[in-house]
Amino acid sequence: MKILRLLLLSGMLTSCASPHMTGIIYTSSKGNVTTTLARGGVSKTGESCTVNYLGLVTVGDASIEAARKNAGIKKIAYIDSAYTNILGLYQKYCTLVRGI
Repeated sequence: MKILRLLLLSGMLTSCASPHMTGIIYTSSKGNVTTTLARGGVSKTGESCTVNYLGLVTVGDASIEAARKNAGIKKIAYIDSAYTNILGLYQKYCTLVRGI
């Protein structure tokens, strides 16, 4: 019973420090930002990600600049993000940049 209470409490507190809505068991969310360049279309897409294992170790670079460089984008039209969380044991946050 104590373990169940601890799990419920930790699940409720996890979203306090996260900009994303977080489910106790599984979370998958996406978001985007559009600039005025979006009207002109896009020809390149870049992605950069950060991954967290067991809530202990986080590796990667999910910056806009890293995603832009990965695709050789000079002008950004869209900035999207994707977040996945599975039981707090595996979390992945990606930044997707589209542009020309």
